[in-house]
This record gives sequence, C-alpha cells and structure tokens, in this order.
Amino acid sequence: MSSIPGPGGAPQPNPYQQPSTQPPQAPVQQNPYAQQAPPPFPQQTPQGGPPAGPPGFGPQFPVPTPAPRKGIPGWAWGIGGVVLASAAWAGTLFATGTLWASGDFGGHAYEKDLCSVAQLSSFEGRYEKGTEKNDETKYSSKRPTVDQSYCSFDLKDKESTDEYSSTYITYNATWHKATDPSEEYADLAKSNEDYDYEGSKTVVTRLDGMGDEAWLTTETGDTDKELNRMEVNVREGWFTFRMSWSDYSASSSGDSKVPSAEDVEKWLVADAKATLKELR
Repeated sequence: MSSIPGPGGAPQPNPYQQPSTQPPQAPVQQNPYAQQAPPPFPQQTPQGGPPAGPPGFGPQFPVPTPAPRKGIPGWAWGIGGVVLASAAWAGTLFATGTLWASGDFGGHAYEKDLCSVAQLSSFEGRYEKGTEKNDETKYSSKRPTVDQSYCSFDLKDKESTDEYSSTYITYNATWHKATDPSEEYADLAKSNEDYDYEGSKTVVTRLDGMGDEAWLTTETGDTDKELNRMEVNVREGWFTFRMSWSDYSASSSGDSKVPSAEDVEKWLVADAKATLKELR
C-alpha cells in the first residue's frame, strides 16, 4: 500500500499500514570466551636499540604452543584436565598438608631486590654503570605458585666514543613452587637456537660446574661474527636463574669493537656464580 501524499507532495506515513512484526536485530557482540591467537615467540631486539621493557622477565623461555588434538572434543579434554588437576592437588594435599608440592631451590632464598645482590665486578674493567635513575631497573613478584625477581643494569663501554651505545646486564631468578622445571628445562634452553632473526646466528651449548644443569646461549652477527648477546641459564632443583649480556652499540662506526665471546663468557660465568652464591 503506497504512502498518502502530504502538503507540498511530500509522502506521509500511511496510517492504515500494518506495523512490521519482525523484531529489531540485536547488535552482534564478540564472544568474550573466544580463544585468541597465541602470541609469537618474543622478538629479539635488533642491534642498535635498547630492549623494550624488562627483557626476559616472566618465564625464562617461551613454552611452545601445543599442537591441537584431533578426534576428541575440546570439552572432553577440559573435563579430563580438571579431573587430573584435582587428583594431583588432592594427592599433594594428602601427602604434604599443603596445596602445592614445593620443590628444593638448592638453598637459594627469595630476594625481592635482586639488584642488591647482583654481582658485576668481572665487567667493571670494561664497563661502568650509568648514573641516571633509569640505568637500573628492578622488578619482583610473589605468587602462590611461583616467585620471580628481575634486575637490569645499563652500562657504558669505557672504550667506546659512541654516546648512544648501551650494554645491558640482566638477571632473572625464578622460584618454581608448583611445577618441577627439570623435565623441560633443557629443551627450553635449546629453543633459543630457534630465535634467529635475519643477520644473526644463535648457538646453545652445555656448561659444566653450575647447578644441576646450565646452558650458554651465544648470538653473533652472520657477517661480522661480532657478539650481540650471551646468556647463562642455570637450574638447581626447582630454582632457575639467568644472567645475560646484550650489546646495543654502533660498532660499525669503527670507534670500538665489542668484547670477544671468550671474554664475555668468562665474565658472565664468574658473576653468575657470584650472584648465585649471594642468594644462598
């Protein structure tokens, strides 16, 4: 039925037209429980700029996303996981009287201010601490299942004339109170080799004489073979520790060269051992 013309020929609503019975459409809302795509592995900061935020804080290595299981509905795995978790909690509570089965930390006590015990003497011949407030960064966290403490120093190379160059020494200590990290620690350490970005090469090797196990990560440039990053990762019982050296200098300007990998490894291992001793 057509509209009735109004004054001036403008169409007016037809008073005899039946109103629509179709309910208005509700706006589409996003499902708040929808799974988001997992984030990629942490990106290595390329040479020439400082790390964004506390580098490496949290889990010391990223845990790979498990492959999806086929043939069994997701809800079934969810129920199974709840049952297994409940059984584990019940067993732990029955055996120990506490909810979590805390492991041995190798005598390393929790330290809120890791910078207060972090050792740096081996690097002092080549570097000096920055004097600005933000040249030292620290962070700590105590949770029912895990405690963490982090420290970072921004150092200046005494042999460099580049005012924008920086070298970072970082420390990460983690006290695992709910899960034993031993079974996956080696693979997580070796996974550093999977982080190669264009222009770099990363190699992970075993270190002897530190904790229950220790690993050395060495990252160099593909072309100049200069050292970009090195880190020592140590596990002792349910305690894990990392100390790393990262260089962000314009060494291509020719004013200086970064230290050799042999020197940095010697300094890093010595100060990592000294820091671990301070935590006992």
